[in-house]
Amino acid sequence: MENSIKIKEMFTKDITRDINGVIKVDQKDENHVYTELDEYVITQETRKYFDVFFERFIESIDSPTDKIGVWVSGFFGSGKSHFIKMISYLLENKEIKGKKPLEFFKEKINDPQITSNIEKAVGKGTKDVILFNIDSKANSAGAGAEQIVNVFMKVFNEKRGYLGDVFWIAELEEDLDYKGLYDKFKEEFKKISGNTWESKREAYAFEQDAIIEALNKIDYQSKESLERLFESDGSSYSLSVEKFANKVKKYCDKKGKDHQVLFLVDEVGQYIGESSDLMLNLQTVVEDLGTRLQGKSWVIVTSQADIDTITKEQVKGGDFSKIQGRFGKPLNLSSANVDEVIKKRLLEKTPEI
Repeated sequence: MENSIKIKEMFTKDITRDINGVIKVDQKDENHVYTELDEYVITQETRKYFDVFFERFIESIDSPTDKIGVWVSGFFGSGKSHFIKMISYLLENKEIKGKKPLEFFKEKINDPQITSNIEKAVGKGTKDVILFNIDSKANSAGAGAEQIVNVFMKVFNEKRGYLGDVFWIAELEEDLDYKGLYDKFKEEFKKISGNTWESKREAYAFEQDAIIEALNKIDYQSKESLERLFESDGSSYSLSVEKFANKVKKYCDKKGKDHQVLFLVDEVGQYIGESSDLMLNLQTVVEDLGTRLQGKSWVIVTSQADIDTITKEQVKGGDFSKIQGRFGKPLNLSSANVDEVIKKRLLEKTPEI
């Protein structure tokens, strides 16, 4: 027992604490986030990549650009998911237990240039930061995988408080919102149905009468046109990459000239697999967001395969260099990063030892 106590006292952190070995981007409760920020180890490699990323990011603030893609690669366990999660925390800079992510990083990065760039990135304008695992958000994967633009549209809808994957209902909510009628509609719907809109909208087909009555009461459209809309059940709705990018731009314009929408997407490479169609769909999403928003929207993705490998295997001709050009210089995490994390996070000893 005496020896055991001495061993425990050798290390800076409690060696009996729970260690989450696999980072999941959807784990966002306050205690978990605080521990992640507190125990995150900045290695020589990640220090360099934080510098590269935030240097690029702040350049886009002063000089609009269409090069808004970032490809982060590394084998399973290399820390790529953790890396983009930290970027999401920093860009959002939401206070956790009285402390902001930027404060954690100031203590960890002893480099005025990097911290200055992070401060500038965080301090400029407002941001919607959308972090998600694409496999968990998509309706299907593998050979019949959902188009990437559809998954982006879904998470963008959810971020704005709309129904995620029934796009024509989300577009109805969006239109009501832009016209200043959304809250009125929800009030009327609750009066009529006795339920909140959010609790019943997924079952919209069973709530059709209450929805139409509520919309009619706020003078949104005629009862006849609304009935036709619901009878069609969105059959005429189609989503293109161009339409999606225009929606993001319209939203940013409405929120203010310095507003940004940032998509951080985990495990894109795994989702794309061997599909050249999905790779080209991702490229088009990045391209259209870049050309239309000029730095007000970014796409940061992770993949086990580096971008050179995945594009050479799946894409022919000129599209190969075009895709690479959209993502700029790739950030490739190596095994050295893992070794350094283990030494610092698990095995760091107290100054007395």
